[in-house]
Amino acid sequence: KIYCKQHLKFNQDKYEKYLANVKIIPNSSPQAVWELENVQKFHQFVPFWSTNTMNSIGGFILNLVRIHFKFNNLECRDVLNNNSPRRKDPEETTVFTHTYLISEHTSHTYPIGAYVAHERVKELIDRNMQTRGFFYFETAEVPMLCPPKPWCYHSLTPMLLSGVHFIRYAGAEWKKYFSDVLHEADRKGYIDVMKYGLDVLGTLPWKVNSKVLEKQVDLYNAGGSDKLSIASSFDKTFPEVPDKEFCDEEQFKEYQKTYKSLKKEQNEKYSLRCTQLYTLSLANSLLDKSFWQCYNLDFRGRVYPVAPHFSQMLGDPARGMLMFAGGEPLGETGLRWLKIHCATKFGGLGKATFEEKEQFTDDNIDNILRSADEMCAERGWWAQSTEDPWQCLAACIEIAAALRSSDPTQYITHLPVQMDGSCNGLQHYAALGRDLEGGIKVSVVPSQSNRPEDVYAAVMQIVVGYQEADLKAGNSTARKLSGLIERKTLKQTVMTQVYGVTHYGAKEQIKGRLQDKGMSSEDAAECAKYLATLTFRAVGQLFTQAQQIQDWLNKSAYLIAEGGKPVKWSTPLGLPCVQPYTRDKRYHVATPIQDINVKFPAPEMPVNKRKQSSAFPPNFVHSQDSTHMLMTAIECYHAGIPFAAVHDSFWTLPNHVAEMNKILRQQFILMYSVDVLKQLKQSFEACNPELQFADLPDSGKLDINCVSDSPYFFA
Repeated sequence: KIYCKQHLKFNQDKYEKYLANVKIIPNSSPQAVWELENVQKFHQFVPFWSTNTMNSIGGFILNLVRIHFKFNNLECRDVLNNNSPRRKDPEETTVFTHTYLISEHTSHTYPIGAYVAHERVKELIDRNMQTRGFFYFETAEVPMLCPPKPWCYHSLTPMLLSGVHFIRYAGAEWKKYFSDVLHEADRKGYIDVMKYGLDVLGTLPWKVNSKVLEKQVDLYNAGGSDKLSIASSFDKTFPEVPDKEFCDEEQFKEYQKTYKSLKKEQNEKYSLRCTQLYTLSLANSLLDKSFWQCYNLDFRGRVYPVAPHFSQMLGDPARGMLMFAGGEPLGETGLRWLKIHCATKFGGLGKATFEEKEQFTDDNIDNILRSADEMCAERGWWAQSTEDPWQCLAACIEIAAALRSSDPTQYITHLPVQMDGSCNGLQHYAALGRDLEGGIKVSVVPSQSNRPEDVYAAVMQIVVGYQEADLKAGNSTARKLSGLIERKTLKQTVMTQVYGVTHYGAKEQIKGRLQDKGMSSEDAAECAKYLATLTFRAVGQLFTQAQQIQDWLNKSAYLIAEGGKPVKWSTPLGLPCVQPYTRDKRYHVATPIQDINVKFPAPEMPVNKRKQSSAFPPNFVHSQDSTHMLMTAIECYHAGIPFAAVHDSFWTLPNHVAEMNKILRQQFILMYSVDVLKQLKQSFEACNPELQFADLPDSGKLDINCVSDSPYFFA
């Protein structure tokens, strides 16, 4: 509450003047003359339609399209220069035909109603797209060319031409539910700081790194590179269909298995190529322009850009193309942080100190300069990166430009440097339970060696110990894993275990790593299942306090769900959170085209007890890390520090890294200066007085203030 009162200083007049003074926006911009009252009155009359109603209306409109959308056959033939013998075609033909297709994406095949365009119409569309050479996107799917309007009310969209929801939801019924919850919270001022945080993030302008974009486009057009995360083309040959008369049942089954596997790979590669083409096309359209992201929340309070195809939330290729539009001089420390950033993105250094990373970059300065000049993907030093090659290349280009300038301290850089939490989920668990031992392992507490702790290597060592014991006992699966258990094999599973990854999900993560080492699919599946079990046991052994808190959260959520209620809580910044996990509501909808069966989660349906319970621990921790990020964003904004984030990865320009590091530690201490778990239990008891919740796990001896002295808390 103290924090909220300190920062409810949002001045609408000041914001409007800021927008009006941005050079690319004329003084008559919609933002500058925006009137809150008029927009609010309009939104009061927007009707609510249920999913059932929308399906019925949609079916009615589609039927009108089917009946009335027609084309002239003779004109169409002339446009296509179709010289085939003229058939007795009618003068007009409907554009769309309603038919049924067989689903191939599930284990069960069933018919799906579909509209199919006439072949001549499809040919016209294909020719038109080839001629135009560009994509169409909804305005909400692309970044903005001006700053978004402020979130002054949860239902008033910051985008100029598209509606955007303050909270992402699934289904129209949940939209109404969250709208009612937010209306009450907004009326009482509970979410003012959340809105302010989204506004602050939206004020940051971005631009495209033209050199990295050019290299990615060249590589994409050359067929891609799986190693560099540029989706490659499918180049395998499908097996010939065997003659059933001359092959036995086993051979035919083997053919079917091979065909399905190749078809799946082909579809995946095609999908990845299309997705990457979207990103590259958008980046190319934004070249030499400043653009902004509009942000909203999921139900846990985690922040996401609204535009899905080009933002910092995407993988390494997209992040490598992104820069801050506003640049600043490197100053006395900026070049050092650029070098550290370059070494981090090159990877392979384990948990090296800042000094060791800086020295690594200095030792490879010739390789860095060569990478910046040639950008060669085949034999370039940057392309050997084991972490993020495209972000490494961007850093190489920036370091080279700075070193070749007359004065590196005055070189204007636009490249953000990233500070990432050290297994951030476990950091929050350590703070929640005041877990001293766990805090040391994830750098909440400074280590005595003055080196970053490597929790992934620690888990790996325990797992190897388990595996060696099983090997002595004659376990055949343990024998297959001899020499194959590495830090990288288990890293993703350790990172996501605290966020509720299931045993199946962990098995799939590890399976992919083992297959990368050349292990067959069958052996990889067997060994991954074995390793997932050992990894879970090792994390539980290392982080006993975190495991106890996770168990308490899980059991408390199940107790609430058994009473027929969804789990509810509030973030430290006041956002009301509700887990939208209920059983599916089923509707049979009759339309003029066909009858359809619809199922979707709805707030009035019975809660899904299992999902309410298992999902709550990770959802609660996600709400905590999002709160920390927004608190840091607001403080950086007040300090004049440009700031962006990807959940627990905080970005700023190199000359501001030291200031941002200080702020993010201060905000973490402030957030955990109160007993968060005690407050959570009290809120559970107030909302569910009929239930008896278990006692909280005993707190440890961690002094949360020691975070300020831990250099590798975020690194």
